[in-house]
Order: sequence, then C-alpha cells, then structure tokens
Amino acid sequence: MLLPGTQMHVITFLFICIETVILLYLIIYRLARPDDKSTILNIILIGLLILYNVTGGFLPDPNLPGSYFLQTSIAYATGFITPCYFPYYVYNSFSLKKMKFHAYRGVILFLVLPYILFVILFVGSGKLDTAKNLLIIPVIYALWVIITLVGAVKYKYHSNFRKQAAKEEIAVLFLSLTPWVGLPAIDYFNLGQAVEATTTNAGFLLLLALQLKQHIAKLKEEHERLITSEEKLLKWNEQLQEEVNKRTQELEKLSREERLAQNCKNFRFTSREIEIALLIYKGYPHKQIAEILFIAERTVAKHVQNIFEKAKVSNRLELSRKLDMV
Repeated sequence: MLLPGTQMHVITFLFICIETVILLYLIIYRLARPDDKSTILNIILIGLLILYNVTGGFLPDPNLPGSYFLQTSIAYATGFITPCYFPYYVYNSFSLKKMKFHAYRGVILFLVLPYILFVILFVGSGKLDTAKNLLIIPVIYALWVIITLVGAVKYKYHSNFRKQAAKEEIAVLFLSLTPWVGLPAIDYFNLGQAVEATTTNAGFLLLLALQLKQHIAKLKEEHERLITSEEKLLKWNEQLQEEVNKRTQELEKLSREERLAQNCKNFRFTSREIEIALLIYKGYPHKQIAEILFIAERTVAKHVQNIFEKAKVSNRLELSRKLDMV
C-alpha cells in the first residue's frame, strides 16, 4: 500500500514518523545537556535513517524533478552512506576499539569507492542491473565487519561472554548489521520496499535502543556515585565542623589560661599564689587546694589572704572577675 501520489510505502512512512519523533526528542535532550556527546551520534544515526527512508521511498519517481539516473543514484547513495556510519557509530558509542579500522578507513575503501564505481557503471551502461553486480562488494565487506565486530566485543569484555551486557551487544549489533548484508538479496529478489524498510529500520532502531539503554544505565550509575560522594562530603563536613569546634574550644581554653596567668603576673602574685589563684578561679575550696598542692589548709588560707590584698578584692567571686578581665 503506497501513499497517494507517491512511490512510498505506508510502512516506510510510519518509520519516518517514528524516527522524526525520536529525532526531535534527541535534539531537545541535546539542548538540555550540551555536554553529552553520545546524543550527537544518535542524532546523526536517526537523521541518516530518515534520509534513507525518504529517498528510498520517494525515488525514483517520474513525477519528481531530476532524471531517472540522478534519482536512482541519490536513492542508492543513502543506502551506501547509512551503513558507512555503522562502524563509526559502534566504535564510539560502544567503545569497540577493534572497530577503528572500519570506522575510519574500511568504509571508504569498501563502501564509498564501490558506490562511486556503481554510479560510473550505472551511467556508463545505462543498466541498473549491471551496476547492481557491484553490490557484492558491500555484502562481502559486511561479513568482514561482522567477524571484526565479534572480535571487538570479545576484546572489550576480555572474552567473557557470560556478562549480560556482552550478550546484548553481540545479539543487537549482529541483528542491526545483518539486514544491511541482506539488502542486495532483497533488491535482487524484488521483495519490495516494505520488507526493505522493516528489516533495515528495525535493526538500527534496535541498535539505538541498546545504546540508549547503556547510556541510561551509565547516567544512573553516575547519579548514584554523585549521591554517594555528596553523602561522604556531608559526613566529612560534619567531621570537619566537629574538629573545628574542638580546636576552637581548645584555643579559647588556652587563651583564657594565658589571660589568667598574665593577670596573675600583673598583680605580682608569686608562683605559689598563681597556682592557688587559678585553682580558686576553677572553684576549688581551700581543703581541695591544700590536697592538690600538698600543703596545709592553714597555708592555703594565708596565701589566699595575700592574693586578696594584692588584687584588692574581698572574696572569691571578685577575684575570679578580676582574673578574667581582658
């Protein structure tokens, strides 16, 4: 079933609608988080899929401007360009280091150059079927990419395929690439635009879903680490505050004792009188002072009398106030 007045199948149009919504969401997300580089990769992927569906759905169409050769060349161009992006996408999105050759050189040699030869042969011979023979190159190359892909995932997970993430990556990456390997077969047997759109789009949307799943898991992990760090920081701040309070109290205590000692010197107390004056300031009675200093209580009373006279006070309270004066 085609859209009225076009060569586009309804299924292709539905995929374009779905991918447009995804594209708008990714753009909004990118604007909200400009530091998230992975979003750009996803935007390009969805953009290429939309372009592929639009050109593949509408072209060639005799009712549109441009020659048959030009329209067909454009339609096949997006069919070559979109798979070109696959190695680069998985190399960066899934950190598959072993895919570096395919991401930067392989696609040039085995997809871009074959497309150029395809156009030359198509224009030169005037026969599309003749040019289609070159599609065997991308198919063979795709098989090589699949083999490299398995090795890249194996290298990433240190040959441990028991991990759920490794199993998911192998399955999804394989399923997303396989439809593109089968494109020439779909085209050769003329299975139709609906089959082509379903297989190719489903594979890449599955790939996008896996990348988003891993991205969300990564964001969740980062959020949990951030919460843990905040809790540790809060606890550290509390400990720091306790330590500061403790040190402040010690400094206050030290400065008070220094002030008391200096005031005692200002009143010209003897060393024994300073000891007794400080004990009086702390509230010790005569008897305890005598026990602490190992002297007679009568001696303490005599020293206290001398202290009162020198400080010109008549009782303990007045002495404490004078000793505490700044």
